[in-house]
Amino acid sequence: MIKEMISSDPAFEVVGIARDGNDAIEQALRHKPNLITLDIEMPNKDGLSALREIKAKCHAFSPAVLMCSSLTVDGSHEALKAMRIGAADVIGKDPSVVGKNDVGFKEELLGKLHAIGEHQKLKQAPKPSRSKVGNSIHSSADQLITGQEIDLSRVEAVVVGSSTGGPPVLEEIFSKLSANLRVPIIVAQHMPELFTKSLATRLDQHCSCNATLAKHGTILSNPGIYIAQGGKHIKPTRIAGGKIVARLVNSLDGAIYRPSVDLLFSSAAALFGENTLAIQLTGMGTDGELGAEKVHQAGGQIIAQSAASCVVYGMPKAVIDRKIADQIMDPKEIRNLLMLLSNTPIISPETATASNSEHRRSA
Repeated sequence: MIKEMISSDPAFEVVGIARDGNDAIEQALRHKPNLITLDIEMPNKDGLSALREIKAKCHAFSPAVLMCSSLTVDGSHEALKAMRIGAADVIGKDPSVVGKNDVGFKEELLGKLHAIGEHQKLKQAPKPSRSKVGNSIHSSADQLITGQEIDLSRVEAVVVGSSTGGPPVLEEIFSKLSANLRVPIIVAQHMPELFTKSLATRLDQHCSCNATLAKHGTILSNPGIYIAQGGKHIKPTRIAGGKIVARLVNSLDGAIYRPSVDLLFSSAAALFGENTLAIQLTGMGTDGELGAEKVHQAGGQIIAQSAASCVVYGMPKAVIDRKIADQIMDPKEIRNLLMLLSNTPIISPETATASNSEHRRSA
């Protein structure tokens, strides 16, 4: 079924079909493909074991691997493992429609392969000139326009948009956050509901601050990490008493992916204004571009992930091309910045005025 779907697109040539994990490794070494689709459940050698060997033995030509995982609880756990091992992305297969030539599955499969394949070609192209941005080296694909330093002292909420290749990056940038994180971090990751549940569980187990699946009505005001429930759109909303809660929306005009990063970013801009910090991570498409524009118009701050560190550069590139990114950073830099949110005090206008007056009296 997958062979027929891929072969129907003239952009791709299927060079081999493997019967199990061992055969997949042998064919990868023989054909040196650009892309591999790999089931997690296979006889003799399962997909995760095969993936480890492909990453180890095929590093000379480094094929991108798209894992196919069943839309089950076990499948979602295995999918996250695959991405930590090095899979570019995962596509969920609904067991009830496998083998029925599902149109939605075909569109998602080809869309992911196109996005991953295009980024593969960019990575394998001759290296562009390098330029200094912030404290690290980035390729000239990263065109930083504003170059404003990120002011953490005024940040009241962090919103994160993420898609293809995002879960391992989320784990990296949240891994060193301390238990005394002072702001909420709300994440829209393009994934099915079961996958986002597993992601929230994984992050909660490996991060010192709490990580929670944000369902309808979840309070978002308290410090911690909130992963938007997959399959729906999240709209942070202020209720009586001043608390911020998650409102989940089933459909949204113009939104291709769920949860919508555009809706999350624009909602945060309306709630927190200039005290919003938006972070646009790896992903296909342009979701988040319009929402980031709202954050920019409100005076908030925006970070885009660097091209070289993305699995797919589409989403960060859309923000950078719009000339609204304040900084371009790789995941390690974002992690180091977020770590400071645990000990950077919020300076209110009143406090700042008092401090300035005290300074003048001292002088």
